[in-house]
Amino acid sequence: MKFLIRADASVEIGTGHVMRCLALAKALISSGKEVVFVFQQMPDHLVGKIKQIGCISFYLNSEYPVGSIEDAVYVSSKINNAFHNGFDWMIIDHYKIDEIWESRMYRIANKLLVIDDLADRRHICNILLDQNLYESSDSRYSKLTNNAKQLIGPSYALLRDEFQLERQNVKARSGPIRRVLVTFGGTDPTNETLKSLYALKKEGLLDSNLDFEILVGQSYAHLNELRKVVDSKKSLSLHVQTNSVAAIMKKADLAICSGGTLTWERYCMGLPGLVIAVAENQIHNAIMGEKLGIDKFLGFYSDVYDLDIVNNLKDYEGDLENNSLTAFKIVDGKGVEKVIRNLKTTI
Repeated sequence: MKFLIRADASVEIGTGHVMRCLALAKALISSGKEVVFVFQQMPDHLVGKIKQIGCISFYLNSEYPVGSIEDAVYVSSKINNAFHNGFDWMIIDHYKIDEIWESRMYRIANKLLVIDDLADRRHICNILLDQNLYESSDSRYSKLTNNAKQLIGPSYALLRDEFQLERQNVKARSGPIRRVLVTFGGTDPTNETLKSLYALKKEGLLDSNLDFEILVGQSYAHLNELRKVVDSKKSLSLHVQTNSVAAIMKKADLAICSGGTLTWERYCMGLPGLVIAVAENQIHNAIMGEKLGIDKFLGFYSDVYDLDIVNNLKDYEGDLENNSLTAFKIVDGKGVEKVIRNLKTTI
């Protein structure tokens, strides 16, 4: 079977769309499938990751707005000219794409899997995947055409294989808090990493009995400044674009972090968090995490101040063990397997 993936990454978009698609792509390639990854925006280091796992990378270079009918015509024509035999499945993970663009893709692919979590536009597809957590999702995608199968919830979260591997011997946190993970995704466009560290430094927590693991991506714009801060304190360890995210999470007792895809990675590792939403679409999951008793939602990044971070860490009131066990129940790390099973059985 042949698969075509359409996703982008940039400082503004973040890397989450591409990383979850890469998790799926790697598993497909491991089972002998051919995967082509097409994109309009992609940092060089992620192009390298795409090629490293065995994908064919294909730059679109469209002059039209992503998601427009003109862009759809251009993309379908360019793909058809480059790959003459078409594809069994096309996987689309992009907030700017809707049914107008998707309908054109049936000229180059037999079936479509659309990944979305906004539910703010119509889709035409065979499978709709939304890995976010909802109290009720019955009518969330009521406007789907094609009578698409819906895979809803974090049990379908597309996590890299390292998470399933590390989960095998991870234990529920029991306290006290000794090691804290600080991470705000691959790009951290609002620079919450340094904001958090400067807040902790000002209140003396970087010189306390706590150790801090700092995790950023290669596209993080303030890396040089961050290195200077890390080098100045023995309690800080820095990880840049590491392949050991799951192992780092496994060692931590608590995270200071953003929402998004990172949430399901943490839950798979049983790691509670103090969550700062850095985008509007992260607020829902952050609220749900607090309702479940796993996380403490500090607020939207522009409304979170130094003392909010410091006081919630110093006076953490959560039950680490119970929070950790609840997180384990929500994400089992087998989402990729479940999605591939549905790809194989969807007629």
